[in-house]
Amino acid sequence: ALLALASVRYVMAPHLHANTRSVRLLLFLTSLLLPSKNCIAIGINNEYCDSNDETCTNTQTSTQPAVPINTQTSLKVTNLSTYRVDVYWDDGRYGANIATLERGNDQTQINTFTGHQFFVTRHGVREGLFDPETDTQHRFVVKSLNQEFVIPKTAAPSVNLCQDRFSICKGEAERGNCGGSPGWMIVHCCRSCDPYLDASRLIDPKIRCTKENLNITDPTWFPGDLNRLFTSWVMEDRFKKYEPKVWSSPKGEYGGQSGPWVVTFDNFLGDDEAEALIRGGSMSGFERSTDQGAVSALGEMEKVVSKTRTSSNAWCTGQCESLPEVKAITAKIEELTNVPRENYESFQILEYGPNQFYRRHHDSSGRDTTPPGPRIMTFFLYLTDVEEGGETYFNRLDLAVKPMKGRALVWPSVRDDEPELWDDRMYHEARDVIKGKKYAANHWIHLNDFTGPNKW
Repeated sequence: ALLALASVRYVMAPHLHANTRSVRLLLFLTSLLLPSKNCIAIGINNEYCDSNDETCTNTQTSTQPAVPINTQTSLKVTNLSTYRVDVYWDDGRYGANIATLERGNDQTQINTFTGHQFFVTRHGVREGLFDPETDTQHRFVVKSLNQEFVIPKTAAPSVNLCQDRFSICKGEAERGNCGGSPGWMIVHCCRSCDPYLDASRLIDPKIRCTKENLNITDPTWFPGDLNRLFTSWVMEDRFKKYEPKVWSSPKGEYGGQSGPWVVTFDNFLGDDEAEALIRGGSMSGFERSTDQGAVSALGEMEKVVSKTRTSSNAWCTGQCESLPEVKAITAKIEELTNVPRENYESFQILEYGPNQFYRRHHDSSGRDTTPPGPRIMTFFLYLTDVEEGGETYFNRLDLAVKPMKGRALVWPSVRDDEPELWDDRMYHEARDVIKGKKYAANHWIHLNDFTGPNKW
């Protein structure tokens, strides 16, 4: 009789405009009559944990009725694995990072809703964690109240590198989007892009990231070109409008102290250009600065919070890079350096508050024979004056350059006679800001095409 009554109410609901309470009663009444072994479900994908599933627990028993989808609840996630992990809510696209858990029994509580799905990755990269016995990724759906998901000790990256990391991968591949950013799609949507890009073969960075595969040809600098460029800035009249000043030059021949080239252009940026870069940084979103960590088998670099750098930074991409003033600044740098835009990393925009710093570091390292080659030059822009502190200090040259709004500071990171080899004299640091706030931006310029290889 109850089932019949429930069925009649269900059929008539569209005509009677049944309220939410009636619908929930319908679900409850019907649930009492349905047999169940491991879960109870009525027209929606709601389940309770299987007693044999160590990754899923909840505080309810399987004799209780299913909880309607989109019911607010709390989810507990426990990490027993040997990896530091990121927990993502699966939003149907690329996932939203909800929490980071340390290795070995770290826990978090998440406010969520039944029906929401989550997945976990190794921290700093989006490499999913899998069950090594079945090679299935650890994903979980909230199907009951007060549920707990346990990431087991055995969770680890898959031995099969070719995986789809996101729900959106199949659809993106079918829409023809594998070729837009092929490297990113190969790493993140390998299975879906395999028919289009031979992704299962190119997933290996030793194959994907070769100069031959990337069609890298001649470098932008050969031996002697570094000195020729910096000398032209000092000697040619067409650059005088930028007010060049030499702080250091080889043997002091062109001014400044004896040493590697360090040059400023004290009238390089207008106020509107400086303000546009700050605005673009806000559009992109300033975040705590990070360093590069370990490199995965796929060639991904983990991001780790920097202990020697307390600033915040933003990468000027998307809307920021499309601002007319930002485009004009990059074009001006291209004209000045005679190095094409393809060799540049996107503007990094920096924000330093009081007592913030970036300790001694170098922008390049050793001999770099990767496809983009080394960072050959840093083009650094001061976007504000700083009341006290915040100088760029070259440690081995004992040379400090004070921030000044509109000033550009330029130095090479490599040697004139061997542009693939770093110049170890070019260590520098951002001194502590004592008073005021410091905004700055820089293009790192590479020996070869950077944007092409970055797509792979």
